[in-house]
Parts: sequence; structure tokens; C-alpha cells
Amino acid sequence: MATDALLLHIKEHYEIPEPVQLQYFLRGMNDTYILETALEKYIFRVYRADRRSRSDIDFELELLNDLHEKGVNVSIPIPRKDGIMINEFWVPEGVKYGVMFSFAVGNEKPIHAVEDSYLFGQSVAQIHKTTDNFKCEHMRGKLDFEHLIEKPLHTIKLHMNHREEDYQFLYDLIIQLKAQIEEHLEEGLDWGICHGDLHGNTNVAFTDEGELTHYDFDICGYGWRAYDIAEFRLAREIHSGHNKDEVEQLWAAFLNGYKSLRDLSDNDISAVPMFVALRQLWLFALCFSEGELIGAADFDNGFIDSKMDYFRNLEVIK
Repeated sequence: MATDALLLHIKEHYEIPEPVQLQYFLRGMNDTYILETALEKYIFRVYRADRRSRSDIDFELELLNDLHEKGVNVSIPIPRKDGIMINEFWVPEGVKYGVMFSFAVGNEKPIHAVEDSYLFGQSVAQIHKTTDNFKCEHMRGKLDFEHLIEKPLHTIKLHMNHREEDYQFLYDLIIQLKAQIEEHLEEGLDWGICHGDLHGNTNVAFTDEGELTHYDFDICGYGWRAYDIAEFRLAREIHSGHNKDEVEQLWAAFLNGYKSLRDLSDNDISAVPMFVALRQLWLFALCFSEGELIGAADFDNGFIDSKMDYFRNLEVIK
């Protein structure tokens, strides 16, 4: 959306003091703007018309308000002057929804210290514990096998017709992983509300006093908690620059922090490496789906090679 037009809309519908400035900040699975007023900052998010339904967003906002009311530090939706939370913007592809959010106090930072990993684990456990009994009338998608395996494989196959042998290897590997997870399901895996993007590099702000505020619940939903924490492990393994010993230290600190507030079974923990791989599969497919908007040149054979190297070197298969 045009920033000037969006700013006029915000000035008309929200109680905000002048002077005010709106800056386009980030394009991702939604468009993020930073609104800076004379007194404080806000985040204005515009959801993609092809990504989120009204029900999806209603669910997310109700979840955030419930967490806030129960003492969990999260970025919360800010109502308009008329009390409405969700703005509607009509565009050629449908309706885009926009929501104002409070600005998370603190700073994003990569988690390199065991102390920060422990605190992050505690904060994730608080979200899971607080939402164990969350109920909502609005529909929200599940982070299940359809979301993690079936849809990603379908998307990936469409972009790997020229590499049938590689795709067949990937397909067979993922089916083996699914069978292993199903063995864990027989013992029972923790299921409930998941944030969906708990990598620990962004989506959380740290204050100097050690308080954490979580935000961007755009891909939240009902899923296995082992999957929800798998993204933190994946980010340490792939993007942090840590060696294996450092990854294990940070992972142990995360689990210690988590279990200081909420129990997590050995069965759940042992399933995490398999969900790490499924998270990579989901991200693999996401990149292809974003290629229509970002440009397919970023996801060429070199990109496929890098992903296939990851899957060919997995150590979680029995």
C-alpha cells in the first residue's frame, strides 16, 4: 500500500498525537510499518490478501489479548477511535486487513549467550502454559502434517520437475521422518497453541532488565509444541555461526529455562530433531511460494542445491 495513503487513514481513524511519521519497515509474510508519534512508536501491519482470512486475524488478536490479560508480555492490538481493531483495504486481489500493534519495548538480538537462551526458553514455556486452555470461536489453521508435509511437498514438486531424482529422494526421506514422528505420537506429543516462528533472532525484544516481549504471531496456530520449539534449534544450527558444542549448550539452556516453568516430556524433546527437518521443508516450500512476489531468480538451482545438501546430510533417520 502507498505509505502516504495509509498514514492519512491512520490519522483519520486513530487517536494519535502529532507530529506523526510512518515508515515502511519490512516485507515478509505481511507488510510492516513503523508509526512514530510525538510520544511513542507503534507497529502497523498489513496482512496479505492471499495469506490471511478475517477469521485467521480475529483468532490471532483474541489470542494476543488473552495472553496480555494473563500477564504475558506480548505486542497487543490497538483499537481505533470507534473501537474497531481490524481495518479493511480493498485491493484488486481482494481485501487486505490492517492492524495497529503496540511497539515491543527492548531490542532484537541474536541469542548467543546461555543466559539469554534460558530466558527465551522460560518465555516460550510461559506462552505454552498460559494458552493450554485457550478457547476461541474463530477458525485457525492447524500446524499438522498437511501444513508441514503435504502442502510443502506439493509446492516443491512443482518447482523440481527438472530434478526428479532429487525430489524422489526428498519425498522418501520425509515419509521416513513422518513415520518416526507417528511413533512418537503413539506415546503422546504435546499439542496446543504455537507461536509458529520462535527462532529467537527476531520476533522477540529483550530489555536490559532481562524482560522479553514476543510479537508477530502471524503464523500461530494449533500444533505440536515440539515443532514450535524446533525453530529455535534450527536457527542455532543453521544461522547462528555456532559450532556443535555451542549449539548444544544453548539448546540445553533453552530447555532448562522452559522446564523451569512448564513440563516437557522426553518423548517431546526427542521428537524435536525430526520437526527441525520438517521446519526446513516448510521453509523450502515457502521460498518457492514467495518467488512469485520476490522474484524466482533467488530460488534457482543453486538454491535447490543448498536445500538438498541439508536434507542429504540429515542425521535423524534411523
